[in-house]
Amino acid sequence: MASFNTVSKGRMKTTNKSGHAAYKLDDKTLLVTMALTTMLGEKKFYGDNTADIRRLAERLCRDGEGEFVAKLAVWARTKGNLRSVSHMLIAIVAHECSGQPFVRPSSRVIASRRGDDGTEMLAAYKAMYGNGWPHAMQRGIRDALEGMSPCSIAKYQSKGRDMKMRDTLRITHPKPSDTALSEAMGKCVAGELPMPKGWETELSERGNTKEVWDELLSERKVGIFAATRNLRNMVRAGADVSPVIEMLENEETIRNSRMLPFRFYSAYSELDNAGLLTTRMSRALDRAMCASCENVDGLRGRTAVLIDVSGSMSSRVSANSMVSCVNIAAVLGAMVAHVADDAYVCAFDNHAKVVPMGGTSVLSDVRMVPYASGGTNMKAGFDLLSKSGFDADRVVVLSDNEVNHGWGTDNRKTIQSCLEAYRKKVGHDVWCHAIDLQGYGTSQFIGHKVNVMAGWSDAVLDFIGKAERGFDTIVSEIDSIVF
Repeated sequence: MASFNTVSKGRMKTTNKSGHAAYKLDDKTLLVTMALTTMLGEKKFYGDNTADIRRLAERLCRDGEGEFVAKLAVWARTKGNLRSVSHMLIAIVAHECSGQPFVRPSSRVIASRRGDDGTEMLAAYKAMYGNGWPHAMQRGIRDALEGMSPCSIAKYQSKGRDMKMRDTLRITHPKPSDTALSEAMGKCVAGELPMPKGWETELSERGNTKEVWDELLSERKVGIFAATRNLRNMVRAGADVSPVIEMLENEETIRNSRMLPFRFYSAYSELDNAGLLTTRMSRALDRAMCASCENVDGLRGRTAVLIDVSGSMSSRVSANSMVSCVNIAAVLGAMVAHVADDAYVCAFDNHAKVVPMGGTSVLSDVRMVPYASGGTNMKAGFDLLSKSGFDADRVVVLSDNEVNHGWGTDNRKTIQSCLEAYRKKVGHDVWCHAIDLQGYGTSQFIGHKVNVMAGWSDAVLDFIGKAERGFDTIVSEIDSIVF
């Protein structure tokens, strides 16, 4: 079954933010799509939807769906690798569902991911509802703190922020399991716990120089996430980046890093734009991107991939990032081509064009995707696919769903009719996997063998195979979480 098998098309008709025909999402799917495609407080092409997420999450909690919202918060943090939205969602759950048995364990899971997650959860609650944190949330954070290492307490003191680790300890009153943790917590509360000398501290004290970077890298003080994010700075300083290359080429390191795949493309783009890219670095980043495909199920048969490169996809994921929505679409599209037996890839804006992906080098294939511009004519993508003669077993659409072009003066049609026309031409029920990359709240597809998803991580690609094997939707997997 897929997301909308039992839904009436007529009752679900609406318009997207561009004023063109679309389908409504049920409330759970809507919250998932918004939550998994949002950096809180950041503008999208059609505006920031942080307030919409909060209103919907609060309403679902009041309507008896608080446990689902809690599970979504956990999934967003553990599988989607998103932090801020998980903190906001769990704060909403704690406020709206105080006393419910799922609040404490879900709070514990999120607070256990990183040393400052509990602090950020309390900060999120305070920002939305003021002081007076619910006891269940406090207990969940306390449980996580009691299993933390003294090093984590020292590292994640959040000095300079409104909510600090010392505040978290004072609010939750954890009972340390050993003497070392007890001493670390006591010194933290007293403001006497020294910060461990991490790479950030050493850079700040000693400067962003070749000598400092060489020492930090040779002593393995910089992890894969920080190394990838700072690769341009290292190269610009003249550092020997061989240790970073080794990490990027280590498949186990990449799989265990939980990094979003587009982070590697971001590092590539920054090096390329700065004129610092070498073939060795390019190969290493490509290997990292290929390694991030290892956990994605292979796709048997023939796969068509339609990538939205319209102007609205130029929106950046955050003000501090060079990564745009079209970059994420290109990365995910190239990953699909990489794991597919055979793939036909096209990009669409006002018009559609074939993207000649080889399916062996993810990075090279990403570079084939054109830059975002023009209107959103998803129909052009289906038209080109139909004319190609490619008989697909599935169509994967990567888009923000803001269709606004391609029907002349008739904006009453959704792209579902194009899918139906393609199915009729090839003579069988082709699967449609629609991956939403902006979470504006509408879909272009509905009905049998339609799988609506959302997200930026490789985890979302797992649902292509799962849906086809009969596993309902991403909503179902979230619902199946057991605390």
